[in-house]
Amino acid sequence: MSKKSPRHLSRSLAVQALYNYRINAMPVIDLEKVLNDFEHDLYEHANYELMHSLIEKSISQFDEMLNYYQPYLQREINAINMIEQIILVIAAIELTSNLSVPAPVIINEAIELSKLYGGPESHKFINNLVDKLAKQLRSNEVRH
Repeated sequence: MSKKSPRHLSRSLAVQALYNYRINAMPVIDLEKVLNDFEHDLYEHANYELMHSLIEKSISQFDEMLNYYQPYLQREINAINMIEQIILVIAAIELTSNLSVPAPVIINEAIELSKLYGGPESHKFINNLVDKLAKQLRSNEVRH
């Protein structure tokens, strides 16, 4: 069993669910069933409400959240790999709608998820973009 917090497990499971959704669109309830079947131990220890909220909001607002990063990109959004897109969307969802979580925590979680699921240098790319978005959306929490 992982020693990670229930909230971290929720974010990790949300990445897995969204990856599955982007490949094979299915209802949220079915995505959660797959998670429970294949990652039962993690699923049991995760914060279900956070996981469910991140999955639902990310699916319904995927393009909108991804577009928040457009001003900071040197390339087209579609050129970003799918896992990085998913992590960026989850971070944007939290920055815009999960105001009880401090911006530095959201940034750190995005970095950790990119280290877990992304490529070797993915965490640097994610850190740069989420930090810039956090400064824009929550300037009172993040030093410029």
